[in-house]
Amino acid sequence: MSYRTTRRAARTLVTTAVVTAGLIAGNTAAAHADDDPRVEEVRQAIAALKPLVRQPPCDQVPEPERWLDAGTPDKGSSNVIVSAHRGANTLAPENTLKSYEYAFAYGVDLVEVDVQQTKDGRFVALHDSTVDRTTDGTGPVTDLTYDQVRALNAADYEPWKGGEYDPARIASLEEILALAKRVGAGVELDVKGSVTEEGRLAELVGRYGLIEKSIWNSADPRVFRAEPGARTIYNRDSWEPNHLLYEIGQVATVYGSRLDEYTPESIVAAHDSCGVVMPHAYDAGEDQEVAQFELARSMGADGVQTNQPELIVAAAGEAVDSRLQVRRGKGHSREVCLVNADNGLGFPGKTVRLTKGWKKRLDLVTRDGGCATVPAVSWNGSRVTFAGDGAVHASRTKLH
Repeated sequence: MSYRTTRRAARTLVTTAVVTAGLIAGNTAAAHADDDPRVEEVRQAIAALKPLVRQPPCDQVPEPERWLDAGTPDKGSSNVIVSAHRGANTLAPENTLKSYEYAFAYGVDLVEVDVQQTKDGRFVALHDSTVDRTTDGTGPVTDLTYDQVRALNAADYEPWKGGEYDPARIASLEEILALAKRVGAGVELDVKGSVTEEGRLAELVGRYGLIEKSIWNSADPRVFRAEPGARTIYNRDSWEPNHLLYEIGQVATVYGSRLDEYTPESIVAAHDSCGVVMPHAYDAGEDQEVAQFELARSMGADGVQTNQPELIVAAAGEAVDSRLQVRRGKGHSREVCLVNADNGLGFPGKTVRLTKGWKKRLDLVTRDGGCATVPAVSWNGSRVTFAGDGAVHASRTKLH
């Protein structure tokens, strides 16, 4: 996985959360002096991780004077890098396969997956350490077997309870990896505290051929011993001096975390180490994601992690191609489905129009899987059109 920026060829994604471990415990107040003890802690962590990380060489010529005053901000990657946080979690329940499918329908580069390990050693997608918030079950995931976790209803919370995705099932990591492989994208693995076998987890990702396309929010040495090409993500804080961010680029070339912890100067330092900058777009609230994305890009960021990939794809001007399909439903019923033209994954919540003759028209709104049921009355021969929007290009077909 590589991305070109206006100033540079951005090196393959590599970062280190082992560095982050020492930072989180410390005071987060700004302290840019070299005598800050955290600077040396980070340098020691870099030295420990560097022999394990397989890094391509960086061909970027650093401009340290711009770490103090960037002047005109960098231009980020020409192809905006989008990671969908827990999938498209505003379109379907988080941690479910449908949420990841909808994210990939919008052509995102990565889906972010919170990885938990069950009592019997299987890997599932779940943000919390317990199943209480999002399912009809209770207790720590580590107390439940894989079969017990999969038997829970993952739509047992608002706003999904009682809706079209109720019931739903927590996705297994294997399901998500298979989906990512099929669409040619990657997975951002946020490895949670329940995971005790990170080497085996890395081997699993490797079996799906996704090591080069994926990134890790973990830098446990077992990951690199199992898969030397594995790539991790460094979540910056606000205290690091920009020259330290550049040094972190020896092992870290994706930089994440909150947007308000970045400046154009810190982004220059990350770019000078061939880094890719992908802050969050969602921390300021749901209605601010597009504005946060645009602010990030104006500062030089290469992309964002988002809860709403549809809005970010539209804001980035990277709409995907669509295709309308007519499918046979139960009995004699038919469905019209609006899907991504390349990977076949559906778009929910879109309006498609049936037109027959000069006057007969009917608008349908797609639902689960991007499909809408055609009424029983005869619409044979009618035109089916989707007008397109900022995220999805227009398409048309005939009802037969």
